[in-house]
Amino acid sequence: MTDTLTATCHCGNVHITMPASAAGILACHCGDCQKMHGNFNAFVAAPRADMVVKGEEALAWYQSSEKSRRAFCATCGARVVKEITAAGRWLVSAGLIDGPSGKRIIKNLWEQSKPDWYDLPQVAP
Repeated sequence: MTDTLTATCHCGNVHITMPASAAGILACHCGDCQKMHGNFNAFVAAPRADMVVKGEEALAWYQSSEKSRRAFCATCGARVVKEITAAGRWLVSAGLIDGPSGKRIIKNLWEQSKPDWYDLPQVAP
């Protein structure tokens, strides 16, 4: 594994590099993620200050709650990031990570909101 993780949207206009030491995968089952992703979404969280973002001008932002906003690539529509505004953290969609990440799901969030058609993913020990 490398010291960094790289994430790119489908078209490649948005390119994010973050420390590989970023938290493990968070699987969110909230209603917002279900509506926005068509399923639960998995994120890798890191401080925004620790990320290098190329193509940030391609991001279209949406204020999804009082405490957070979300961005997608305006070209390809890939859902790229959820920003926890007050904390200065970005949660990057784990599916955008290029190549092996070495990460595993460490926590399920909003478990009570998950639909009945899937089982919760296993959490790494």
